[in-house]
Amino acid sequence: MDPTEFEDGPGWIEPYDGIPCYQPAGLPPEVSYTDDLLRAYGDARYALGQLSTLHDDIENENLLIAPFVVREAAMSSQIEGTDVTVSDIVLHNLDDDPDRSAANLRDIREAYNYVEAIRTGFNALDEGSQINQSLLSELHKSLLVDVRGEDKRPGHIRDELPVMIGPNNQLENARFVPANPNSVALLLDQLLSYIRNGSYPPLIDIAITHYQFETIHPFRDGNGRLGRLLIMLQLYQANLLSEPYLYLSAYFNHYRTTYFDRLLAVSQHGDWEEWITFVLNAIAEQAIDAYQCGVDLVSLRADYRSRYPNSPAVRDVIDHLFEEPYLQAPRAIEATGRSRQAVYDAIEKLSSEDIIVEVTDKERNKVYKAPDILGLVESP
Repeated sequence: MDPTEFEDGPGWIEPYDGIPCYQPAGLPPEVSYTDDLLRAYGDARYALGQLSTLHDDIENENLLIAPFVVREAAMSSQIEGTDVTVSDIVLHNLDDDPDRSAANLRDIREAYNYVEAIRTGFNALDEGSQINQSLLSELHKSLLVDVRGEDKRPGHIRDELPVMIGPNNQLENARFVPANPNSVALLLDQLLSYIRNGSYPPLIDIAITHYQFETIHPFRDGNGRLGRLLIMLQLYQANLLSEPYLYLSAYFNHYRTTYFDRLLAVSQHGDWEEWITFVLNAIAEQAIDAYQCGVDLVSLRADYRSRYPNSPAVRDVIDHLFEEPYLQAPRAIEATGRSRQAVYDAIEKLSSEDIIVEVTDKERNKVYKAPDILGLVESP
């Protein structure tokens, strides 16, 4: 990292053993309400309002939550350079898995951990917890269970050795070196205080705090995953997101170069308005996409259920499919509470109409997938 590139930024260089580390300035920054920022803010508020109506059309919100959560987890994992798909995550706990994608088991576990961390975070807020260091440490631990980074002291704030962002994480090639380890604990404490109190409307504060979190980089690994999860938790805490329906990782992954460039531009030049506008555009676009995906899922479920008006067991298995679009009879029996025979009869009926398709070609322990559901959830 070249320290001279940060001379015009809001922060300063604070070396650690001769390594230049970027120290972000305290919050709040001074933000100008440009025309682009105000337009993006209005679009984001409208799109989130529309997204919040999704649960009005379905009695069991988990039928939508489950697909959205795994979609976010897959996209978040892909930002980290994996090939994990929605199918990989859904199949993670099946006893006998069909062929997977190019993703390896550790990558899949990493994505599955993200699913669990989302649920843990939302449950904690539902139970009255605040976004504080204790919650962040708990979520960080859950993200790094049995995956790369497990040796990086999960749940512990980094207090030695800088981390580096750039090619191969090597100092000589680093594009950016986050905050000095000796300052991380204090900086994180100040950030969490700002999250509790804020200075701007919540959507703008969320963009500001995401920059600050990633610039501090409070843990030795997993900061990108945790930072993206923190956005969802802040939206939920601010009553701007009714459930974990929003998956910003898809946008950040698609525009990953712009994402990193905008973050860096704040540190180098104080370009807050362009960064905040970028995040607001991400929220608006992904909220619109999530809403349409949700509408399509609700419509597809209604179509499937309408074909079996007098078959409650089949309808129950259909509902189970929207939570787990890869189907195994024992899991369906447990989830629906229906008899073994009723579930097997339902599977036969659904197979006959190609609502589900067998993917194992075995006599026992068969696995079926729901291609139409997966097609909606896995679409970019």
